[in-house]
Amino acid sequence: MSFTRVVSPGIACKACRAAIARSSPAIPVNGLTTHASWTTSFASPQRSFTAATDRRADKHNPATEDPEFAFLDKNDGTSTTSPKPDSTPVEPTQQQPTPTPPEPSQSAPLPWYLQNRPTPTPQQPALIPDLPPNPPPLLPTLLDYISTTAGLDDLTLFDLRNLDPPPALGPKLIMVLATARSEKHLHVSADRFCRYLRREHKLRANAAGLLGRNELKIKLRRKAKRMKMLANVGGATEIQGNLDDGIRTGWICCTVGKIEAHPEDSEMPGDNVKEFVGFREVKPGVNVVVQMFTEEKRAEIDLEALWGGILRTHERKDRNAEEALKQLEEDANEDEAQVQIQAGRDAEHAAQQVTQRADTPPPAPRTAPSPTHQFTKPRPTTGDVFPPASPSRPPFDQIRRLHTIGLRP
Repeated sequence: MSFTRVVSPGIACKACRAAIARSSPAIPVNGLTTHASWTTSFASPQRSFTAATDRRADKHNPATEDPEFAFLDKNDGTSTTSPKPDSTPVEPTQQQPTPTPPEPSQSAPLPWYLQNRPTPTPQQPALIPDLPPNPPPLLPTLLDYISTTAGLDDLTLFDLRNLDPPPALGPKLIMVLATARSEKHLHVSADRFCRYLRREHKLRANAAGLLGRNELKIKLRRKAKRMKMLANVGGATEIQGNLDDGIRTGWICCTVGKIEAHPEDSEMPGDNVKEFVGFREVKPGVNVVVQMFTEEKRAEIDLEALWGGILRTHERKDRNAEEALKQLEEDANEDEAQVQIQAGRDAEHAAQQVTQRADTPPPAPRTAPSPTHQFTKPRPTTGDVFPPASPSRPPFDQIRRLHTIGLRP
């Protein structure tokens, strides 16, 4: 071990270090004597006392290089000190670019709360039936509300405007059938539909079978109370069969009323009839009725079969009447043609007779017969009696007279 490492590096005075070295015994290191090591130390340049303050100030800084341990760096050939940064000042440029935040990579997915929620598209578009010829102007709006806003399905439209006699719901009737998803959906849809008509179109619709908002609760409470009373007396607590208790109707008939008709559909049924028999109103317009069902009730009532059969019967009668009228027109045309042909033939025959009379010579005058061939029939006189040519029995009255009275003198 070198002697320079034994001496404390905090001793800055050269005289003090020489006194300590003389009093210490010589320690051979690698075959060298202390004298040789001291000769090396005396050959080192002297340092002034002014540098000692700097060493005391920087001795605790691990980045400060100690000259006493410089030989270790020379022997190892490696440097543990970090390179000092260049102290030359950097001239500021005229305009330094501002740092921009890094853009998020497009491949990284956004969290769900930052994503834009797409507009929900209906899986199946609402099916609206085709409009009849000359529809009322308000009919497409009503069908769109029933299908889209109210959420009713399976819409069917019956055009009953041409029925004769008119139905009991009113003349010039258009009926719409729709299906609700449940009993609650049925009542909510009917209630909102009536409010929509009153608010937007000033129409007071009549919904037959619709329970009010509090009426359903009252009916359910009464039914529960009645079932409790039956259970206390030992009666049946469950209703046997599918009985109508007035709560779950499953069918609401919403009569919209009379709306404005198409300009080309202003004719009312029975206008040209003096003594009309049936249901008729003088006020022009079209009556609209919306029949709302649950799925089970619609299959049970089956209004499609009823009104569909009536329409088919009416169409068949109209078709037969048109065919009969067409046949009568054809027969009348044929009769007229026959009359014209016969008149032409008669005219031709008369013309032929006239020409024949003009061509034939006049007949010769008839001469009187000779006296020998003349015969004069004698005329009977009033006094001449001609007896019968053959004898006959007396009449029946004469014989009876002779039998009863007898001969008188």
